[in-house]
Amino acid sequence: MANLKRLLPIGALLAAGLTPLAGQNPLLTTIAIQSVERAGPPRYLERQVMFSYTTDRPVRLVAARFAHERYQVLHPYFRNENGVFLLLLDIPEGVDALTYRISVDGLWMRDSANPRFFEDEVGMEFSTFDLSGQPARSLASPEVRPNGQVTFWYRARAGRFVSVVGEFNRWDPYWDRMEEASPGLYRATLRLPPGKHFYAFSVDGERLMDPLNVENAEDYEGFRVSTFALYQTRPQ
Repeated sequence: MANLKRLLPIGALLAAGLTPLAGQNPLLTTIAIQSVERAGPPRYLERQVMFSYTTDRPVRLVAARFAHERYQVLHPYFRNENGVFLLLLDIPEGVDALTYRISVDGLWMRDSANPRFFEDEVGMEFSTFDLSGQPARSLASPEVRPNGQVTFWYRARAGRFVSVVGEFNRWDPYWDRMEEASPGLYRATLRLPPGKHFYAFSVDGERLMDPLNVENAEDYEGFRVSTFALYQTRPQ
């Protein structure tokens, strides 16, 4: 085998459903993916966790289900150019540890590459990965995804009434209230149509621009507000 390995094209990375989070470098992510030559324990790849699996026998499908999703979502692995099956999982908010099982061609088991696991009362084995050492989140607001979902973030004192207002909800401060994801950190995820959007935050009734967004403009009534453009490139 040649020593020089081609990098997986960025377009193929996105097509595989591995869209990097805001603030991540897609080229560095691709290089890290293609550098994996054998399976190992789960590890952080910026704001994602990378899982890996290899075996000597032919395998068609490797996938995983997670406890924080009540094992209802099937996450298929993809295979890199070294034949290693990989899965990139966005770090979930408010979860201290990942508990999961993997499926290899329909046979469910613990992750053999992960030494951390436990048995339940009937002897079923579950793998675990501790999220207490996860990298600090660098906030970007808004986080715009190609499927039309937009996540807004705002920092303020804990316990305040914070909402996102814009032309999409007629600037109503009671329509899209933001949840307090952690003390003083507010979050709201909306599904919006393609186009240019004007918005602000309502904090205890006071309208404020998004301090994390340098893009701003006058809205149709002459008020200074934050703005962003959403270009929907593929259906949900």
